[in-house]
Amino acid sequence: MQELVGRLTSLDPEASETLKVITYFDHLVEGRVGVETMVRGAALLSGTVAGLTRGGRTIRIDPSGARLADAAAPSEPGMPAASGDSAVWPKRDGGDGVVVWLERTGPAHANDAMVLERLAHSVLVSSAGTAGDGVARQSLEVLLDPGSARTDRERAAARLGLEPRTLLTVVATGGASAPGTPGAASTPSTAGAVLASARMATAYGLVTASLVRGDPAATGVPTARCGVGTPVTVDHLSRSWSEALLALRVTTDREPWVRIEDLGLLAQAVEAADHASSPPADVAGVERAVAHGWSLEALASLADAESVRAVARAAGLHHSTLQARLADLPRHLGFDAATGRGRARLHTALIVRRAANARFG
Repeated sequence: MQELVGRLTSLDPEASETLKVITYFDHLVEGRVGVETMVRGAALLSGTVAGLTRGGRTIRIDPSGARLADAAAPSEPGMPAASGDSAVWPKRDGGDGVVVWLERTGPAHANDAMVLERLAHSVLVSSAGTAGDGVARQSLEVLLDPGSARTDRERAAARLGLEPRTLLTVVATGGASAPGTPGAASTPSTAGAVLASARMATAYGLVTASLVRGDPAATGVPTARCGVGTPVTVDHLSRSWSEALLALRVTTDREPWVRIEDLGLLAQAVEAADHASSPPADVAGVERAVAHGWSLEALASLADAESVRAVARAAGLHHSTLQARLADLPRHLGFDAATGRGRARLHTALIVRRAANARFG
């Protein structure tokens, strides 16, 4: 499938995007995710609010992945909300009482129909196969969603046998988990304490969330990148999940295991950049340096205050040649990375850039 997508991209970009939609939902089905995660995936793919109704239950998710109030759902899916908009929302009846829709207020996008078709199909396939550990996954999804109602969280916690005062940690994993076995390549070292895992659709791709009792520790060599949230009680698991996802976004091959607590103020810098309307000036400076031939590895070596020879090796240059290029670097960055303050700015900019460009699954 991936090879076919690559070939079609050069021939028919629209067709290749359609195949990517199919592949995306196939991964969700293989990962046995819950229905809400599938709706969240549809919202992320389409860039608009996605909705589903089944058995009297309505789920609406916005493009940021946030759960919206059920009460705001249209009384008749496929019709516009009571806002005076004359456009009809694209919808699909999946059978068995399942109806899905996209709250598109303008012209339909090329892949809206395919997103709805695959969402409806995936929901039916998932519902047919949900049992046993599927219940645990769906319960975890409820606990990780900050918009879940308190009664839903209490029921989910009860299904997982969680006590109100028990400390729990969410571990977010990106990388090569085997299809159909979420977290298989990423189980924390405290494997016996993993209570539930769920494949989650995020703005950064498909990420495995694992619920761990206590505080996991990294031992050995991780087989995939892991971000670790803070230990919290069951009522605050959504916060641990968002922290774990942020930590995951700044992992590297050299540092595949990152705790949110180890980031300190750097985590706040990433969060501030996430909500900014444009990239920070220092990140833009890094982009200019990369455009002028600087590698990220060389810039990271410079930020770590390594020797000129070490930086030269990372840049693939002779150290004497590097000296000349270092003199020109402040013009691209907008600051002098040779000072302690400059290295701190460069290090922060590289982490913020890494988080913004993180993609998984």
